[in-house]
Amino acid sequence: MSQFKKVFSNRHVILPVIHVESFDQTLRDAEIARETGCDGVFLINHGLSYRKLLEIHHSLFNRLPDWWIGVNCLDLAPQDVFSKISEKVAGVWVDNAMIDERREHQPEAEKIHSARRESCWQGIYFGGVAFKYQRRVEELAQAASIARMYMDVVTTSGPGTGQAAPREKILAMKKALGNSPLAIASGITLNNVYDYLDVADCFLVATGISRSFTEFDAALVKTLVKAVRSYSGNTLSIDDGSLVPNGKGIDSVCFVCEWNEGRSAHLELSVKHKLRAKRSHIRVSSAGFTQGAGINSLRRQFLSKLGIPLEEIEGHKSTVFGTEHARANLILVAELPMKARLLAAWPELQGRIMTVRGFVQGFLPQNESLSDVEAHIEDAGGQGIEGKFTLYRELEVLAEQIALRLLGE
Repeated sequence: MSQFKKVFSNRHVILPVIHVESFDQTLRDAEIARETGCDGVFLINHGLSYRKLLEIHHSLFNRLPDWWIGVNCLDLAPQDVFSKISEKVAGVWVDNAMIDERREHQPEAEKIHSARRESCWQGIYFGGVAFKYQRRVEELAQAASIARMYMDVVTTSGPGTGQAAPREKILAMKKALGNSPLAIASGITLNNVYDYLDVADCFLVATGISRSFTEFDAALVKTLVKAVRSYSGNTLSIDDGSLVPNGKGIDSVCFVCEWNEGRSAHLELSVKHKLRAKRSHIRVSSAGFTQGAGINSLRRQFLSKLGIPLEEIEGHKSTVFGTEHARANLILVAELPMKARLLAAWPELQGRIMTVRGFVQGFLPQNESLSDVEAHIEDAGGQGIEGKFTLYRELEVLAEQIALRLLGE
């Protein structure tokens, strides 16, 4: 039944959920989602009737006729939706697909299935299973296994709006679904999306990318998309001084940038904090080619809000790369030319040094093939406040990916 993989080509599908208030607001959010590389959007009504929602959908379709736009009509019973929508609606999402894993037969789910078939609608059906504010489902695998017969995309959530789903719940459902797609529809944020990239196929996200109930934050959408798109599914580690894809044996890592007051210092503190939370004993350090002045107050404020102790942030001193740093198993640089500069001075680093972006994308030092532009991590110096925060958030994406790879997760 599923058309999901025929329609969407990306490994993970990102569908921001627009809480529709007006056409102008819906168009603004849709344009942010489209421009940042999302695969489409869902429109959902809270204070509007389904008629108004479908009217706005129609207008948005006319503006963006080549883009995927679905709807969730909260004021319609699932079996009634299909008779109300047109062929221009690419997807339908319902919060409760009426799956009851305790029963052998599924009369309510059959009603929905029959209504869809009779309507001749050809879009993609996302059905809520073990969804927020519904009956608690004890047998998740059984529910998912039944649900795959009645919908294109089994869609689940955490316990409430903005609340993340337990990873073990997603694992149990995905194991039962096999190759059938699984979507998560609540609680996805930049900080937790990595917990699901190896098991989930689709993310329906609103709270984690929004600055208000109805308005997306373009910077948050962009950063989340970059995080999801960079997932490669591989793990890397180091063994006997060389990088190998076995997920074990990492002992120490050193980050390097020009001054050791921005990019490398940020990554050291953030990655160290994330590894500590996992009780890892991997040693993390950083250094620069020249002596810097120290971490600026804006970045200190940003790092502090991540939970990194302020005394640790303020205690960081800019350091020039030296013998102690060269002992690290893995040395990650912020720009590709820095790799050549270090190798010229320290040829014994061959096989242990590469770019940050190359590492998170699954390369080895021997086969890293990124261009200067692809490998470059922009320095926040000279940026305005919003520009700095955007770059800080992008570093957090990289820090999370690095921590996961160092842990072999």
